[in-house]
Amino acid sequence: MLKISLTPGEYLTIGGDVVVQLYRSAGGRAYLAIQAPREVSVLRGTVWERQGGERPQGLMEVLPKGSHPDDPLSFLVSTGQSTGREK
Repeated sequence: MLKISLTPGEYLTIGGDVVVQLYRSAGGRAYLAIQAPREVSVLRGTVWERQGGERPQGLMEVLPKGSHPDDPLSFLVSTGQSTGREK
């Protein structure tokens, strides 16, 4: 999976006819503008899953607030795996 860091105003292209621009980032949220042909379905993940779609494999897990990405226990907790330290 490709991971990209964007600053507001930057954009990326997908296949030449889809453009995704980060136009604002605030309070832990990213605001995106997406330009795509009408025949390309663009859905938020929660909507896709509510309609019966499966979560795509390979997506990154979001760490709990206050976790550090280099802490291996943070990864285990975020994925629901045992840390071996539970009582």
